[in-house]
Amino acid sequence: MSLTSFVSTGVAVLLATALAGTAHAETVTLNLKASDFVNVGISYPGYDGEIDVNLTWDTNDKADAIQSFLSIDIEIAGHQYTMAEVGIANQGSTQTAIGGVLRGANTVVGDGAGDDFLIVFDRVVPKIDAFAYSIAGKFNAIWWTPAHTSAAYRENTVPEPSSGALLLPALAWLALRRRRG
Repeated sequence: MSLTSFVSTGVAVLLATALAGTAHAETVTLNLKASDFVNVGISYPGYDGEIDVNLTWDTNDKADAIQSFLSIDIEIAGHQYTMAEVGIANQGSTQTAIGGVLRGANTVVGDGAGDDFLIVFDRVVPKIDAFAYSIAGKFNAIWWTPAHTSAAYRENTVPEPSSGALLLPALAWLALRRRRG
């Protein structure tokens, strides 16, 4: 195989690899905000402020079920949830329910045994359909049905092209030039 053929083959492989890489899923981040929760049970003042939730996942279409999250940012009453503490409870046609895994991702119990939550949201519209949480040490209390909610997709920045992708036009030009020369 001549050097020209080798370079041409290498350029074709690099180009095919780069083009195949562009068919990946879109990364989306959904921001949910809720405030003015109603406390059912014993009233514990001071835990009804705004809760800001950010969820990031890959998808081909926002109507597709979420397979797993890339990142989560959920803080409720001073408890910052980790990825290991959050599960996907169920998926509807466009709805997703997520929650703390303390008692299962689809259940919130207000017995004070730990921090827990459940959020049901529509991925396509987007909107919050239900939100409830409980707090460690706060017995007989569940905060739910926020009076004010909002949901919006945040624009994710487009990643910079890799150095290999930047070299492709130059390699193609060199291969073409060698073939002609």
